Amino acid sequence: MDLHLKNLFDRFQEQFGSGPGLGPGSGTCLMKVDGIAPNFIKSIYKASAALYRTEPWKRLRPGHLFGIRVGKDSDWPGKKQPFPCVHFIGGDGGDVGFYMFRSETDAKKMTGSRETVHVPNVELLRVTYEVESLMFPSNRKMIKSLSLEASGSVRFPVIDVARCAVGGGLRFRNPTLEELKFVYAFMKAISLVHSLLQVEREGGTKYSTMVYFEPFIETVDVQWPLEVTKAGHDLVAVTISHPPGQAYEEKSSSMSAGSTPTKYVEPPREDTFSDTKALSSNGLRQCTMCDKEVHGEQSLCCGRCRAVVYCGSICQKQHWNETHKSMCGLYKAMMEREEELAIKIFLFPCSADQPCKWLESLGIHQKGMWRRKCSCYSHCPFGLLPVKGGLQELWGGLDEFEYPHDSAFNNHFISSPFLLSGWSEYYNLRSLPLSSPVADILSHPLTVYHILTTVNISSKNLILKGKEVIVHYLGPEGELDWMPAFAEVGHLLNGLGNVQIVMVGPEVPTNLSGTTSGIGSRVRVNLVRGVYQVEASYLPSPHVVIALNSRLENYSSWGGALDLIKSTGVPAFFTDQSEVSCANAKQVLRNAGLHITHPVTPNPFRSPVKNLTASSNLPSYSNSFVFGVNT
Repeated sequence: MDLHLKNLFDRFQEQFGSGPGLGPGSGTCLMKVDGIAPNFIKSIYKASAALYRTEPWKRLRPGHLFGIRVGKDSDWPGKKQPFPCVHFIGGDGGDVGFYMFRSETDAKKMTGSRETVHVPNVELLRVTYEVESLMFPSNRKMIKSLSLEASGSVRFPVIDVARCAVGGGLRFRNPTLEELKFVYAFMKAISLVHSLLQVEREGGTKYSTMVYFEPFIETVDVQWPLEVTKAGHDLVAVTISHPPGQAYEEKSSSMSAGSTPTKYVEPPREDTFSDTKALSSNGLRQCTMCDKEVHGEQSLCCGRCRAVVYCGSICQKQHWNETHKSMCGLYKAMMEREEELAIKIFLFPCSADQPCKWLESLGIHQKGMWRRKCSCYSHCPFGLLPVKGGLQELWGGLDEFEYPHDSAFNNHFISSPFLLSGWSEYYNLRSLPLSSPVADILSHPLTVYHILTTVNISSKNLILKGKEVIVHYLGPEGELDWMPAFAEVGHLLNGLGNVQIVMVGPEVPTNLSGTTSGIGSRVRVNLVRGVYQVEASYLPSPHVVIALNSRLENYSSWGGALDLIKSTGVPAFFTDQSEVSCANAKQVLRNAGLHITHPVTPNPFRSPVKNLTASSNLPSYSNSFVFGVNT
């Protein structure tokens, strides 16, 4: 009897709705939308299914409001964003979906503690995921005739626009084509970025059960489906922020429809100007303004962001007036992420202000592969460090149990590639002590492995099918002396698939160019000296392009390589050491006509060792962030 009542109640909930939403779908049908193409309906359902798979409801509640901005205000009817505020429903029970509001004020009025509040004359756009068997016949017919993609196993999205009547009832209408474009752009963008939300450790009240997130803002480029693409405007910049707020201002009308808005930073008041001693460092620092070298103890840094180093107050005030005033707030936000970026599981010193002294403290200075971690062997070309002894000597004479051996993992229960979430899992899998510093060098091969098996879906699928993945690896330097470390890529594949890495760059020694090395049975490395865009036509076509610590803004030679990446459309991933470098790299990519499709994300296999930049205190780690295009 109890089971019968439970099934009956579940059926009632599915049919009539429950929880904080406004109930089930209203019977609207996208086929009735003026001017809509069947292929665009397919694209909407595909984007909806992709969002459903990311399960935002696991963490997001109606109280988590998001701001959304798609392109420019002038792109939309009435020259304003149609539904610039969004929240998700169903995470704490009831109908699963999301609601889009005309304003943040409307969203707050309608978001009750347990139920959605009916506010007269407030209009919102709803996307609710409903079981197919309970949908209206017109929607079931549309799903069958267009072979629309399901969200999960049995659910499909129902999209309508609801308005609360004065008497408390609801009136519904079909969304317009422009409103559906806005929904599409939001679903594509939020699928990429909601997982980047960081939990705020001290957020909320004492008795609150809702998770609170740190302030967040991210812009990604979304590609419009062909059926709604306007001439020359196939991409649009979508900005998601939490909490909502006016964080952007538009530039002049010369911006293209796909341009990214400019981040607005309110300059601090000048009457609070102050000097602050730079963060402790015994090494030489360099003044941001005049490039003068100054001892760490004598240097100053900005008293607000603490990110920028100066030789004295004169340079500090001049730099403030010329450029820093507009960037200080952004740098302050980046400095506040230092705690988040630091990897605190390790038992060895994780700060290399002075690389030689850091290596000496570990007993590995001027030994093996570690010789590329300071400038003592800078006279020796990359790839040509003298090699003596075996693997233990290459790892600097570390104890037998402190470095990975060139052998398979002792795990006979998994018959597919290992999918790792970070260093803790890897060290545990390899039975390495957390006092071992090998993560600093292994960051390169494990970042490659992370991109191939987690970030890039196409290469992951090839590996799972046991096929070979061809990687064009651009700009190798120290990696040319770390080939033994790349054997870990093959071991992590765990008997499935192969990887061919073609390393191309001007630092490849002439006598090594054209050589092929087998690193284990599943990884092959080809070395090619030259500029990528010149050599590419002679190389096997890649499945993915990778450039680690790319420093895109520092080298003019990247221009031709980026043009080639754009023309071929091959997925390409880059890493860089700091957020400011990533911001500059994004601008370089956009100037080359490439659009960020994998947003800047902390790399779980970044080096745990913090680097010191001469003129900046911004958090900097080798391979700190990963981002991509053409994905």
